[in-house]
Amino acid sequence: MSRPSVIIVGSGVGGLALAGMLTRQGCEVVVLERAAERRDGLAITIWPNALRAIRRSGGEDMYEAVLKVCEPIHSARMFSQSRGRLATIDLGFLTHRYGVTGQGATRAELLDALIAQAGVPVRFGAEVDRVGTDGTVVLTDGETLRADLVVGADGVGSTVRRSLLPPGQGDGRENPLESWQGVVDRGGIWDAGGADFHFGPLGTCGIMPLTGNRAYWFVDGSIRTPPTGRGWPDVVRELVAATPPEQLFPGQAWDRRPVRHWGRGRVTLLGDAAHPILPTIGQGACMALEDAGVLAARIAQDPDPVNALRRYEDDRYPRVEGHFKKARGMLRMRGLPGAVRDRVLAVLPDRTITRMFTDSALPLPEFS
Repeated sequence: MSRPSVIIVGSGVGGLALAGMLTRQGCEVVVLERAAERRDGLAITIWPNALRAIRRSGGEDMYEAVLKVCEPIHSARMFSQSRGRLATIDLGFLTHRYGVTGQGATRAELLDALIAQAGVPVRFGAEVDRVGTDGTVVLTDGETLRADLVVGADGVGSTVRRSLLPPGQGDGRENPLESWQGVVDRGGIWDAGGADFHFGPLGTCGIMPLTGNRAYWFVDGSIRTPPTGRGWPDVVRELVAATPPEQLFPGQAWDRRPVRHWGRGRVTLLGDAAHPILPTIGQGACMALEDAGVLAARIAQDPDPVNALRRYEDDRYPRVEGHFKKARGMLRMRGLPGAVRDRVLAVLPDRTITRMFTDSALPLPEFS
């Protein structure tokens, strides 16, 4: 059976993972990226649901390459500025059940690993103007490309998605969240083997381990005002103060309620282009990696490539809708009055808290 040709628009985590999965099937793949060079970003979490998708659809080599740039997250602790430690989640059960726990990685190192695994070079500086449902892709410089399939993996403001919408319809972003983030050598400031989350009057902040004795941190707050750490616990203030200016990043995130069919004809979408969710459950990149794994599997299984796209969308919708709702639910929990939120977390049984914070990280049955 001949393999379809595929154009992937966007060289983020999901697009690059899909490229590697499809080239391993023998597909002819082109990856287009409008930026002139790889964009760094800061850090992300990768959970067993995404890692199992990589392993099943991308193979052991891609899986091991990703793990090499990751730092395991063995636990998650939650603190309140008024009540101290609220809960500790032992993530060892993930390793016992799936062979791997959650992982922290810098986006730059993860992208480098996935570029090396993609099987094709990325065409940087190739900006897409519009896409046709017949598999035609027109670049802003007038060049026209064609493929059996086109996958828009170009983020929340996706050009590919806009090409599929009726004229004048907006991108429907909701629930804007703003924060500051940083990557820093943690030295002797913070030495936890897991992730820490602090709830306080200013919102939420978190700390996550990275390779090379580094830490990633985020603090809620307006991106118009650079962070000082004032109002947060000492460890947060010290990490913020120690972060070099070039490792500070103002972050914005949105969500959009997923729709059941996000592609048409020979075109589909992946990751944030299809279904952006809030970062409150740490599953944004994981959903893109799951998308890649499922889409690659459907293309391998179905001799009709267009039918494979519709099967992928049908199969993904319940999952992404569930994660969308969980992420919004976590936002509501974080937004409760401090005294109410802290009291609820303090009295919940460990098993309930563990399930609340890890259900979204469990692999799909076909990858487990």
